[in-house]
Amino acid sequence: MSRPADRTRKSQVVAERLLERMRSGQYAIGTRLPSERELAAEFKVSRNAIREALQVLQLSGHVDTRLGDGSFVSEPHLDGGFDDDAGLLAGISITESLDIREAVELSSALLACRRATRSDLLKLQAVVVELEEHLEQHDYKAYLLATLDLHMIIAAASHSPYLIKMVTELTDRHRDDQWLLHEQYTPDIAAFSLEVHRDLANAIVDKDQLAVIDSNTRHYEDYPVLHHQD
Repeated sequence: MSRPADRTRKSQVVAERLLERMRSGQYAIGTRLPSERELAAEFKVSRNAIREALQVLQLSGHVDTRLGDGSFVSEPHLDGGFDDDAGLLAGISITESLDIREAVELSSALLACRRATRSDLLKLQAVVVELEEHLEQHDYKAYLLATLDLHMIIAAASHSPYLIKMVTELTDRHRDDQWLLHEQYTPDIAAFSLEVHRDLANAIVDKDQLAVIDSNTRHYEDYPVLHHQD
């Protein structure tokens, strides 16, 4: 499901204007942001646009979302020489691709259930072991890059040239922004991620399409580092 261009544009404008307020001191660190409803009324946009703007700011480390309490201004801690603007741009890029990644990766996984060869399944199981090893070493950067490899292997197992092309393009784009996610990784988030990716791989090996749908949904709707909840 692609998102309308005007909604994406509005969410980016809102994210940039909120960030300006944070930089100016209008919203100091620790300040609770207005609710989605209040922000939507102020900026005259939909709550979906506000939700995406807050997601961008959460990804870039400028906002800390606490379930049931709201969103609070936080101070981003970006290593590796990346600055505020780089974090915001990476957050926008990741947010823009989420809907289409969810749809395309679900399609490729469902086809992989039917078309995967023994060789495909062995590669899938091998990359899950690699994920486990990276987390044992607390190497979140290598772990996240390996999750992209897993999705590429699933796409290849679909044996659909169109889906392979789409997943490759989306993965290549996401790979450039992956540093922003590993900046915010914690052991709990890593454990959730491993569980979701392992379940997805196992579902394909077992040819369980319902389990594939469940794993894919959890990946994109429950993944803590990807989502804002007001």
